[in-house]
Amino acid sequence: MSYIDLENRAFGVSLFERLETNAPIVAITKGPDVEDVLNSIKRNITQLLNSRLGEAMSAPQLGLIDFNDAMLGSHDLALQIKLAIRHCLQCYEPRLDMIDIQYMPNNESPLNISFHIAAYINSSALHEVVRINLLLDNSCKYRVI
Repeated sequence: MSYIDLENRAFGVSLFERLETNAPIVAITKGPDVEDVLNSIKRNITQLLNSRLGEAMSAPQLGLIDFNDAMLGSHDLALQIKLAIRHCLQCYEPRLDMIDIQYMPNNESPLNISFHIAAYINSSALHEVVRINLLLDNSCKYRVI
């Protein structure tokens, strides 16, 4: 068995995604396809951010607080959500490094809050920044767009 560099330990797709019936077969000597990794990260971000604190008994700090009771137009609320997203991704998405999140105000749709996430994938195999647009819609669900 070969040694995996510490910086590359989190690069790849999740175990459950590899166990799916339609998952592509990947050789042990060849890493996963970059597009598969990006899609895996996007799915994980959606699942993480749509989880609420305390829902996972094995990881009680996983997820975000419920922002339903707050006023969505508030700039302070956008800052709180941004900080909560950053904390959640730093703790539960180890494939991302140097995460930068920007609030993107949208005056045409005040019930939707948009964020732009820029981060590096935690691997020496990829040197580009990943850019993900995130939408908190009027039903308080996060969607990667």
